[in-house]
Amino acid sequence: MESLESLFRSFETGIRSAKAVKPKAYLKSIGLEYSDLRIGFNSGQFHHRKTLKSKERFEELGVITKSDAGVRDDSLTAYTVFGRYGLIFPLLDRDNAIVNYFALRFDLDSPREEYLNQKGIYPAYPHPLTRKLYLAPTVIDCASLMQSRILDQREAVIALHDGELLDEHIEIIKSLNGLESIVIFKR
Repeated sequence: MESLESLFRSFETGIRSAKAVKPKAYLKSIGLEYSDLRIGFNSGQFHHRKTLKSKERFEELGVITKSDAGVRDDSLTAYTVFGRYGLIFPLLDRDNAIVNYFALRFDLDSPREEYLNQKGIYPAYPHPLTRKLYLAPTVIDCASLMQSRILDQREAVIALHDGELLDEHIEIIKSLNGLESIVIFKR
Protein backbone atom coordinates (compact mmCIF):
# COMPACT_ATOMS: atom_id res chain seq x y z
CA MET A 1 0.00 0.00 0.00
CA GLU A 2 1.36 3.40 -0.98
CA SER A 3 1.87 5.90 1.85
CA LEU A 4 3.41 9.34 2.26
CA GLU A 5 6.32 7.61 4.04
CA SER A 6 7.09 5.17 1.21
CA LEU A 7 6.64 7.89 -1.40
CA PHE A 8 9.04 10.16 0.48
CA ARG A 9 11.69 7.42 0.46
CA SER A 10 11.45 7.47 -3.34
CA PHE A 11 11.92 11.28 -3.26
CA GLU A 12 15.02 10.82 -1.09
CA THR A 13 16.36 8.40 -3.68
CA GLY A 14 15.52 10.99 -6.34
CA ILE A 15 17.66 13.73 -4.78
CA ARG A 16 20.62 11.33 -4.66
CA SER A 17 20.28 10.49 -8.35
CA ALA A 18 23.05 11.58 -10.71
CA LYS A 19 20.31 13.18 -12.85
CA ALA A 20 19.22 15.51 -10.02
CA VAL A 21 21.76 18.19 -10.98
CA LYS A 22 19.39 21.20 -10.83
CA PRO A 23 17.88 20.31 -7.42
CA LYS A 24 21.33 19.83 -5.91
CA ALA A 25 22.55 23.10 -7.40
CA TYR A 26 19.51 24.95 -6.04
CA LEU A 27 20.02 23.49 -2.57
CA LYS A 28 23.65 24.59 -2.69
CA SER A 29 22.58 28.10 -3.74
CA ILE A 30 20.36 28.44 -0.64
CA GLY A 31 22.93 26.83 1.66
CA LEU A 32 21.20 23.52 2.38
CA GLU A 33 22.72 20.06 2.14
CA TYR A 34 20.44 17.11 1.44
CA SER A 35 22.82 14.74 3.24
CA ASP A 36 22.29 16.70 6.51
CA LEU A 37 18.50 16.99 6.33
CA ARG A 38 15.54 14.92 5.18
CA ILE A 39 14.99 16.42 1.75
CA GLY A 40 13.69 14.70 -1.34
CA PHE A 41 13.19 15.58 -4.99
CA ASN A 42 9.92 15.00 -6.81
CA SER A 43 10.54 14.76 -10.55
CA GLY A 44 6.78 14.38 -11.02
CA GLN A 45 7.04 10.88 -12.43
CA PHE A 46 6.48 8.70 -9.35
CA HIS A 47 3.06 7.59 -10.61
CA HIS A 48 4.31 6.56 -14.06
CA ARG A 49 4.19 2.82 -14.75
CA LYS A 50 2.16 2.25 -11.56
CA THR A 51 -0.96 0.14 -11.27
CA LEU A 52 -4.42 1.71 -11.26
CA LYS A 53 -4.71 0.73 -7.58
CA SER A 54 -1.49 2.62 -6.76
CA LYS A 55 -2.70 5.67 -8.67
CA GLU A 56 -6.00 5.57 -6.79
CA ARG A 57 -4.06 5.47 -3.51
CA PHE A 58 -1.95 8.45 -4.64
CA GLU A 59 -5.20 10.30 -5.36
CA GLU A 60 -6.47 9.47 -1.84
CA LEU A 61 -3.22 10.86 -0.40
CA GLY A 62 -3.69 14.02 -2.47
CA VAL A 63 -0.37 13.83 -4.30
CA ILE A 64 -2.00 13.46 -7.73
CA THR A 65 -5.30 14.69 -9.16
CA LYS A 66 -6.88 13.79 -12.47
CA SER A 67 -6.38 16.38 -15.17
CA ASP A 68 -8.14 17.00 -18.46
CA ALA A 69 -4.82 17.66 -20.22
CA GLY A 70 -4.36 15.84 -23.48
CA VAL A 71 -2.40 12.59 -23.61
CA ARG A 72 -1.00 10.61 -26.55
CA ASP A 73 -3.03 7.51 -25.79
CA ASP A 74 -6.77 7.81 -25.06
CA SER A 75 -6.55 4.84 -22.71
CA LEU A 76 -4.26 6.85 -20.38
CA THR A 77 -5.29 9.42 -17.77
CA ALA A 78 -3.40 12.67 -17.26
CA TYR A 79 -2.60 13.77 -13.72
CA THR A 80 -1.49 16.95 -11.98
CA VAL A 81 1.26 16.14 -9.49
CA PHE A 82 1.72 17.92 -6.14
CA GLY A 83 5.17 19.54 -5.88
CA ARG A 84 6.15 18.54 -9.40
CA TYR A 85 9.84 19.19 -10.05
CA GLY A 86 10.29 20.40 -6.50
CA LEU A 87 12.23 19.81 -3.33
CA ILE A 88 10.10 17.93 -0.81
CA PHE A 89 10.34 18.21 2.98
CA PRO A 90 8.30 15.87 5.25
CA LEU A 91 6.04 17.12 8.05
CA LEU A 92 5.47 14.69 10.91
CA ASP A 93 2.78 13.91 13.45
CA ARG A 94 3.28 13.16 17.14
CA ASP A 95 4.21 9.54 16.27
CA ASN A 96 6.90 10.67 13.76
CA ALA A 97 4.82 9.50 10.81
CA ILE A 98 4.85 11.64 7.66
CA VAL A 99 1.42 13.30 7.34
CA ASN A 100 2.21 16.20 5.01
CA TYR A 101 4.73 17.54 2.54
CA PHE A 102 6.16 20.99 1.99
CA ALA A 103 7.24 21.50 -1.62
CA LEU A 104 9.61 24.15 -2.92
CA ARG A 105 9.15 24.34 -6.68
CA PHE A 106 12.41 26.07 -7.51
CA ASP A 107 12.47 25.72 -11.29
CA LEU A 108 9.63 28.15 -12.02
CA ASP A 109 10.00 31.82 -13.04
CA SER A 110 9.42 32.59 -9.37
CA PRO A 111 10.00 29.76 -6.85
CA ARG A 112 6.74 28.60 -5.29
CA GLU A 113 6.16 27.03 -1.89
CA GLU A 114 3.16 24.80 -1.21
CA TYR A 115 1.84 22.36 1.36
CA LEU A 116 -0.04 19.17 0.62
CA ASN A 117 -2.42 19.78 3.55
CA GLN A 118 -2.69 21.50 6.96
CA LYS A 119 -1.27 18.67 9.10
CA GLY A 120 2.08 17.99 10.71
CA ILE A 121 5.14 19.75 12.05
CA TYR A 122 8.51 20.33 10.43
CA PRO A 123 11.00 18.89 11.27
CA ALA A 124 9.31 16.93 14.08
CA TYR A 125 7.62 17.33 17.43
CA PRO A 126 10.12 18.68 19.95
CA HIS A 127 11.17 16.61 22.95
CA PRO A 128 8.80 17.20 25.90
CA LEU A 129 11.72 18.49 28.02
CA THR A 130 12.62 21.25 25.53
CA ARG A 131 13.60 24.42 27.40
CA LYS A 132 13.94 26.84 24.47
CA LEU A 133 11.77 26.66 21.37
CA TYR A 134 12.49 28.56 18.17
CA LEU A 135 9.61 29.25 15.80
CA ALA A 136 10.83 29.75 12.24
CA PRO A 137 8.52 31.43 9.70
CA THR A 138 9.13 28.84 6.96
CA VAL A 139 10.36 25.31 6.45
CA ILE A 140 13.44 26.66 4.63
CA ASP A 141 14.30 28.97 7.57
CA CYS A 142 13.83 26.06 9.96
CA ALA A 143 16.04 23.77 7.85
CA SER A 144 18.74 26.47 7.74
CA LEU A 145 18.71 26.82 11.52
CA MET A 146 18.87 23.04 11.99
CA GLN A 147 21.75 22.68 9.57
CA SER A 148 23.70 25.45 11.32
CA ARG A 149 24.04 23.13 14.31
CA ILE A 150 23.74 26.03 16.77
CA LEU A 151 20.94 24.45 18.78
CA ASP A 152 22.04 23.24 22.19
CA GLN A 153 20.60 20.34 24.13
CA ARG A 154 17.04 20.99 25.20
CA GLU A 155 16.57 23.50 22.36
CA ALA A 156 14.33 22.80 19.39
CA VAL A 157 13.02 24.53 16.30
CA ILE A 158 9.77 24.07 14.43
CA ALA A 159 8.48 25.79 11.31
CA LEU A 160 5.29 27.74 11.27
CA HIS A 161 2.86 26.74 8.54
CA ASP A 162 3.39 29.37 5.86
CA GLY A 163 4.13 31.91 8.62
CA GLU A 164 1.03 30.96 10.61
CA LEU A 165 0.76 29.52 14.09
CA LEU A 166 -1.75 26.66 13.81
CA ASP A 167 -3.63 24.84 16.56
CA GLU A 168 -1.11 21.99 16.30
CA HIS A 169 1.73 24.41 17.14
CA ILE A 170 -0.19 25.74 20.15
CA GLU A 171 -0.81 22.18 21.39
CA ILE A 172 2.92 21.45 21.12
CA ILE A 173 3.86 24.58 23.05
CA LYS A 174 1.37 23.71 25.81
CA SER A 175 2.79 20.16 26.04
CA LEU A 176 6.39 21.28 26.65
CA ASN A 177 6.58 21.02 30.45
CA GLY A 178 10.11 22.41 30.79
CA LEU A 179 9.67 25.29 28.34
CA GLU A 180 11.38 28.46 29.58
CA SER A 181 11.40 30.63 26.45
CA ILE A 182 10.15 30.90 22.89
CA VAL A 183 12.11 32.75 20.22
CA ILE A 184 10.06 33.83 17.21
CA PHE A 185 11.88 34.64 13.99
CA LYS A 186 10.23 37.16 11.72
CA ARG A 187 10.94 37.78 8.07
